[in-house]
Amino acid sequence: MSRAHDTALAMIDSRFALLRDGDSSAQLHAETSMAIEMAHALGAIDIEEHRHYVVRLDRLYQIQSEAFLTDIRRSAP
Repeated sequence: MSRAHDTALAMIDSRFALLRDGDSSAQLHAETSMAIEMAHALGAIDIEEHRHYVVRLDRLYQIQSEAFLTDIRRSAP
């Protein structure tokens, strides 16, 4: 693997680690998406890796949204 590939994966994976640890900020989601798209646009990751990361990010959106809705429902009278 190339150095660009390793760097791209490290950048993307570091953001996924923050998301997994509970950071649900819009900024982090945008940074993660941008890291994935830029890595692919620059050829540092291939289409299969791009798809893999997009699916993971979509799943995290879903998990965090469901958790948010659960919290709202619990606090409703």
